[in-house]
Amino acid sequence: MVAGEAWAENPRITVPEAYHAFVRLWAACRGGMGGIAHWPDAGGVNDQAAWVVDTFAALRGIDAALDEVRRRLAGG
Repeated sequence: MVAGEAWAENPRITVPEAYHAFVRLWAACRGGMGGIAHWPDAGGVNDQAAWVVDTFAALRGIDAALDEVRRRLAGG
């Protein structure tokens, strides 16, 4: 089960390691409440690769959706 949804295979096994590594990078870079604490490359948002900024935003959205599922499953 992932966020209350049944999966045929365990994503931890089937998702390539590079994706797991990027999610770990995002987790290390984010601040409290899902905000960016620091970027992986020097400088501000304009100094980052566009795909990194876009993917961090997508991960932030997925994290918010999973938080909502967790609240719902907890009865909140």
